[in-house]
Amino acid sequence: MKKQIEKINIEEIIPMVNKSPFYKTISMTLLEINKDGSLFKIKSDINKHHNYRGIMHGGVIAALVDSSCGASLAPYLKEGEITATISLHIDYIAATIDGDLFGRGRMIHRGRQLARAEAVITNENEKLIAKGYASFMITSSRLKK
Repeated sequence: MKKQIEKINIEEIIPMVNKSPFYKTISMTLLEINKDGSLFKIKSDINKHHNYRGIMHGGVIAALVDSSCGASLAPYLKEGEITATISLHIDYIAATIDGDLFGRGRMIHRGRQLARAEAVITNENEKLIAKGYASFMITSSRLKK
């Protein structure tokens, strides 16, 4: 008899992710997650997110790309599997000064040990701000600390 592989419970992911100290620090919230992908929001704060020129720092956008891509893989992981980003590529399309940002992530490919996802970052008016891709290593959560 073949053992049934248990999937992770994606309904538990949103509250767990939103408790992350890093996400709280940069005002990032996971709004949706399902097999079609993920949706994150960063509530813009000029005192936290802007560089010395007064525009949104690229590192904030990079975090949004990474998180959007990574979360989009969750519905495809088995119980006990975790991912780690091994490659991140971002094309910055437009600068943004204020307004919230949204990241939509979508899994492109999932193999046995590697996965690839893409993210589209827009502002609240749906203007394209950035597009990115990430590759992930898939491993067991039983790694030694």
